[in-house]
Amino acid sequence: MNRKWHLPTLTWVVLATIIFTLILSAAMGLVIRHEHQGHLEFTKNLADGQMEAIGLITEIELQKGSYDTLNTVFNQWAGENNEIDEITLISKNGFVIASYGPINPSERRYIIRKEIPYSYRGRANLMLAQSLEGAYMRTQHLGLEMLAVIAVLSGGFFLLTHLFLSRRHEARLLSLAVIELRESESHNLRLAAYPQENPNPIIAFDLDGKMTFKNPACSMLMRRLNEVDIRAILPDEHKKFITRIRDGENQLFTEKLVGRIHLLAHYQMIDVANEIYVYIQDITAQRRAESELRKERNQARTTLGSIGDGVISVNRDVAITYLNTSAEKLCRLESREVLGKSFSEVITLIDEDEGGSIDAQIISCLGKTAGEAINKQASLVLPDGEQLNVDVTATSIISQDDEMRGVVIVLRDVTREKRLQGELHRQAKHDSLTDLMNRSAFESHLENALESARSRDHEHILCFMDLDQFKVVNDTCGHVAGDELLRQLAVVMRKHFRGSDVLARIGGDEFSAILIDCPMDRAIERIDSLRGEVQEHIFNWENHSFRITLSIGVVPIDQYSESTARLMSTADAACYTAKDSGRNCINVYERDGASTKLRLGEMQWVARINSALEDDRLTLYAQPIVELNRSEAGIVALEILVRMRGTDNELIPPGAFLPAAERYDLIERIDHWVIEKVMCELSACQGATPDCFINLSGATLSRNHIAPYLKRMFEKYSVNPSQLTFEVTETVAIQNLSSAIQMIHELRAIGCRFALDDFGSGLSSFGYLKNLPLDFVKIDGMFVKDMHVDPLDRSMVEAIHTVASTMKLTTIAEFVENDEVKEELRIIGIDLGQGYGIAHPKPFTEYISGENGSNVIWLRT
Repeated sequence: MNRKWHLPTLTWVVLATIIFTLILSAAMGLVIRHEHQGHLEFTKNLADGQMEAIGLITEIELQKGSYDTLNTVFNQWAGENNEIDEITLISKNGFVIASYGPINPSERRYIIRKEIPYSYRGRANLMLAQSLEGAYMRTQHLGLEMLAVIAVLSGGFFLLTHLFLSRRHEARLLSLAVIELRESESHNLRLAAYPQENPNPIIAFDLDGKMTFKNPACSMLMRRLNEVDIRAILPDEHKKFITRIRDGENQLFTEKLVGRIHLLAHYQMIDVANEIYVYIQDITAQRRAESELRKERNQARTTLGSIGDGVISVNRDVAITYLNTSAEKLCRLESREVLGKSFSEVITLIDEDEGGSIDAQIISCLGKTAGEAINKQASLVLPDGEQLNVDVTATSIISQDDEMRGVVIVLRDVTREKRLQGELHRQAKHDSLTDLMNRSAFESHLENALESARSRDHEHILCFMDLDQFKVVNDTCGHVAGDELLRQLAVVMRKHFRGSDVLARIGGDEFSAILIDCPMDRAIERIDSLRGEVQEHIFNWENHSFRITLSIGVVPIDQYSESTARLMSTADAACYTAKDSGRNCINVYERDGASTKLRLGEMQWVARINSALEDDRLTLYAQPIVELNRSEAGIVALEILVRMRGTDNELIPPGAFLPAAERYDLIERIDHWVIEKVMCELSACQGATPDCFINLSGATLSRNHIAPYLKRMFEKYSVNPSQLTFEVTETVAIQNLSSAIQMIHELRAIGCRFALDDFGSGLSSFGYLKNLPLDFVKIDGMFVKDMHVDPLDRSMVEAIHTVASTMKLTTIAEFVENDEVKEELRIIGIDLGQGYGIAHPKPFTEYISGENGSNVIWLRT
């Protein structure tokens, strides 16, 4: 009978467990996939936030031209954010401005690209590669955890199913045993007269307890147990049982353990024979099965108790039948107090999406197929009112005969993850220093304000605020002091804006605000109040005190506003106009305002200059420098000039775009482009190559980046440094005297030479001349062009030449426009000259193509 029933039971348990495991694995696979997408999305959101931050820093540093600082910032940022794989800033013409990594690039990574404006003066491509290995590792760990959960739940399901089927099997066995006992009773009555043929061991006793008979089956059992004394298989209380049966009890049952054999003794009075029969039955297999079942049940409870997630089971009436230890801790309940109570009476779960209780979804599991799960994100309301974020998985349990047994509910506490995700989302929209909105969030609000102004005819006000002389605080007390000042000013600014207004820090010392539904006169009153309070704010740091002022540009946001970009550039231009007006004032944009139009025009030149640099539409021209004392004007060098070609190929003179380039920090890029282009052309030239005079701007001179840059270019193009002579104007040299002297020494150490341009136009020229280590002096053309008719101009030229000759410097006259001027210069003894009277500027390539080679006498020896 055991063999008949045991094998099918085991088969059903295995099949049910396999099906349950497959379904659970599929469900867990969906969960893992969902979590993986969440990890990737989280990593990408984090990368987007980091891109915004890096982009902001990059834009600021590009405005400053601090390329080396960018490399430092990139390395520091990547050091603090281990998942950053690579950061690269590349101009459109392919020059790498700054970069980090990759040292060991990740196989899987998320790449973001962003165009970075040079403060409305151009764009470079910023690429950030975020490693996705962390997201995949978290998914792998989650997979391992899910695998463990599947193993535990499958094991538990196996145990529970096996327990259920085994108990049904036992019930059937017991039922059959009862039937057998009944049949045995009847049969024993019939066989009482012939117990010899009974297959079960039978021992007969008279009413005094004396053995009168034992059948062959009993003898076989004795031999199997290797016993000779009949008392070995009889219960220890055998005599008491005989007495009780004799005294009128119908039948008695008891067990005895003989070695490892469990024997069941059945005492019964046989009235026909007037004897007491003892029937012996071997129940070892049954007891072992019961022991195994108890062991498996305990093991299942221990396993469920060790799971980190809360596990709760309910029956078909949704009454709680089990809680593991984690569920007790999570829900702050005691099992003994809640078992048997309704799930909804004890535990409150609120659907995060729909807002109602999820009891209905749990009840709906009772109508689903075995192993089918429901997954929900919910809030668990604890007895003290506290709420936790949990992931809820409810799975139906169905018996072997398709009878609904109940539902298993798994609660996973994700409160910490939810809070961390919310904090990261907030940080992505706020400036970490001042806790104001950042530029990205501000531009989103500005877009909404513009939309409401267009569609609902609302009027808003945009103001752009820039701190005056903020650099003084940083340079005097350091960036820590500057950061503290920004925090204090953010607190001051908050007081002047309403809850409906938008206030943000959009740059290093730049703030912007949107005054929602605010008329212009009221806005000006509030903004001026802010300006006044900032002016009165005294910032103390150590032994220093500072007063900071604001320059503010104000622009209306109405139905005529074009775009957010236009609004921001207009507000920026209005702010710059306020600075040009003396700082600490408010400038309101007027569509017909000349100053703002001029500033916007310069901003438009910024875009055109950047586009020309990216599209390689700058071009080199050159004007010869010749010997004046020769009968034939021999070219001794070329002054390099730069022109821009428009999109329709028209030639744009430098006076149109260089002022904007100097104001908006693009002149250094132009200087670098000119230097590299000249070296590239010289390196490609076959035969003799000319000496070249190249102008350097004040911005390039003051930043001290030129010497390292030149060393890289000389190494790249293999050009002789003595071929290049760099010109700085007298005014720039005097304004940056210490930087000029240091840079001249550095370039002369490389092998380059130096010329002082426009000499005579500055103040105290002769006093500064002796302090500068020069090779050439170029006399300002304002003295040269009319020297043949103006004695004073002639005297100035002669004096400059005399001083230069005394200092053993070569003199070059500019603006030589006719033969009369050339003759006067020869008489004075000026060495070299240039101007329209000698030659007009032509493309640089025409001078190095070899066509004029017979008339070229290079200055270099």
